[in-house]
Amino acid sequence: MSATILPFVRPPQDALMSVHSMIPEAALTAEMLGTERNSHAVQVTADGLLLTVGYSVLEAEQVWLTNRKGQSAEAIILAQDYDSGIALLKPMSPLGLHHLPTATLDAVKAGDDMQILASGDKDPHAVKLFALEEFAGRWEYLLDTALYTQPLYERWSGAALLTSTGKLCGIGSLALGMRSPAGKMEPGNLFIPVDLVMPHLDFMKEHGQKPGQVRPWLGAMVEQHNSEVYVVGIYHDAPAARAGLQPGDIIVSVDQKPVHSMASFFRMVWHYGPAGSRLPLTLSDGKDMREVVLDTTDRESFFMHFAGNPLN
Repeated sequence: MSATILPFVRPPQDALMSVHSMIPEAALTAEMLGTERNSHAVQVTADGLLLTVGYSVLEAEQVWLTNRKGQSAEAIILAQDYDSGIALLKPMSPLGLHHLPTATLDAVKAGDDMQILASGDKDPHAVKLFALEEFAGRWEYLLDTALYTQPLYERWSGAALLTSTGKLCGIGSLALGMRSPAGKMEPGNLFIPVDLVMPHLDFMKEHGQKPGQVRPWLGAMVEQHNSEVYVVGIYHDAPAARAGLQPGDIIVSVDQKPVHSMASFFRMVWHYGPAGSRLPLTLSDGKDMREVVLDTTDRESFFMHFAGNPLN
């Protein structure tokens, strides 16, 4: 008589870790995002690389990971990809129990049954993929295609969005309202597609960023009202501040090309030239027009410079 030995299959929960980040009080994002941030991370490679949402570890001086068994280790931020909004982490000592396979956007469609999983969850949470649509964020952020899910999951920061076959498709980023076909606003979540970074992990691990041209950064917060884009905030000593932009300014054009939306504004800036380019803008205060030339930088350099000179 022979026995059949079934292989042990690890649950997807073993690929999730909790993240605790500590940020200096003088950090640029301390007031907005807090000096202690808790999120989740998902292991995606056998050698221990994890993905989390970038803002949860932005400007962190310490990042700690804890696995499902309660074991903890300090983590290194290998890369902060500002384009996608995903950060790449690795524990300083072995901690991973499991890693998840990933899926591309081509594998999913609106209406699909999906699951959300975060560290500490006993079971995944069933959701529907509400939409695959563009998302523009006021912090100079644009996703050509974001994953929108419903119902709302309240522990979204860095959580895993899984396909029906258990593959990782997205990293949790935001809670926001979504308009139903009937016109009713209902809460849900936005997830960042992991295929924005998965093909580049080796390069990111070695160089701290994805390959290719680094996008120019202005250091301004903008919002859209109807077809006008307004400045609503400016980072201290950022290019926008040095060029004299003010909250309330309307961004009329980039190099004489009219601006009609946040998405079009960001694309114009990024396509104008690489980080360091001098960007001509036309602004309006609601009455008078003025021309400025803004010396762009890249976001990573600015945050690193500020960390070394917080009083400047």
